[in-house]
Amino acid sequence: MTKISSVSLSLALAIAGCASVHESTTSSSEVILPGAYDTNVQTSENLPELGPWWTNFGDEALNALVTAALDQNRSLEAGIANVVSARAAVTVADAKSLPSISGSASTSVSSDAGLDEISRSARLSASYELDLFGEVKASQDAARASLESAEYSQRALELSILADLATNYFDLQVARKQLEVAKENLNIAERIFDIVEVRYEAGEISGFDLASQKATLANARSQIPQIEQQILSIETAIAILVGETPQGFEIDSVDLYETRLPVADAGLPSDLLTRRPDLLQAEANLRAGQADVVAARAAMLPSIDLGAGVSTVLTSLSDPTASLSAALSQTIFSGGSLKAQLESAKARRAALLANYEQAILTSLREVDVALSSINTSALREEEVQIALSASRNALDSAELRYRVGADDLTSLLSAQQSYYASTQDALEARRDRLAASIDLYVALGGSY
Repeated sequence: MTKISSVSLSLALAIAGCASVHESTTSSSEVILPGAYDTNVQTSENLPELGPWWTNFGDEALNALVTAALDQNRSLEAGIANVVSARAAVTVADAKSLPSISGSASTSVSSDAGLDEISRSARLSASYELDLFGEVKASQDAARASLESAEYSQRALELSILADLATNYFDLQVARKQLEVAKENLNIAERIFDIVEVRYEAGEISGFDLASQKATLANARSQIPQIEQQILSIETAIAILVGETPQGFEIDSVDLYETRLPVADAGLPSDLLTRRPDLLQAEANLRAGQADVVAARAAMLPSIDLGAGVSTVLTSLSDPTASLSAALSQTIFSGGSLKAQLESAKARRAALLANYEQAILTSLREVDVALSSINTSALREEEVQIALSASRNALDSAELRYRVGADDLTSLLSAQQSYYASTQDALEARRDRLAASIDLYVALGGSY
């Protein structure tokens, strides 16, 4: 005959029936999203988005670098490990909602009148904690929100790394072109020096002109190693981003004026809430914070553990004994720690809400700034190209006039300096337009 011993469950069931946590834990942002951005893009090169944002530049070398970065960047690998860790935490939280089952076995030996008697017994038991006030569910919600946060953090990290890669890539191409310009400027300086030297030897000019051009020539030479150092610094930075050793790393050169200047569709400001990974991460963190408040409040309330077990003698498998129990527990005194934990959770939730709202405001600003940069950089490049053409003509004219003695060296050197500055401005204007395109994609959250 099976013997069952139990305690009354009436108190436990009564508490379960009336258990409730009524205080609302939801938090909503008070940021009012505008209906549209202040800036409208004025460009004829608005290209449709056909794939990941970096492919819209139409640069195969850049595409290859991005592929390498996605496969080999060490920071992205670390981020993936963080996601895996957060996913495991969800499994741990889910396990708390399942019964705990354990088994045990024992052997005893007794001696009576010189005869040994061996007795073996076993017990199988299970326990389960009723989630009366939602503490377990809140822990599960917090774990899932933390997993989403880790996933969005990984997306934000990926976007940041790829934006840095694209920016460095175009900076490298600009620096290489600047090196060509610097070498051209040196050739011009050498040509002018030859003219000055001939006129000096002929007694047509003083030693002041010769010394002045020697200084100009030296300054032109000094620009080259500085730019070469810049190129090395950018190349090695790109190598790290794609997970390669810096030594021996090479990147092909491209024509910046054949690279597309894509402009992403900004859409509506409200779209940012579902596009930007940093906003999605902040929202997930807020949900986790809200769940922590629920868990902290539930920890202050009673808990009920249900238990069941079966034990028997293994030698005979007879007379099994089963038991069913319920235990009610309540913390009487904790020195105020439980209340402090609840207040701490509420404070963290308030901080997370403020962070979320701050991120929204920042994102709205970044999009409008990027849109404005698209317009202003295009207008600047147009004017810079006009200045470049005019300065080239002015230099040719000044050189010719100096050869025939119709003008002094100061005018020629001024024309040379103006031309060199204009070529640098033109390259910087092209770089600014490419950077503005990248910034807009980043501000909008990429092209997911």
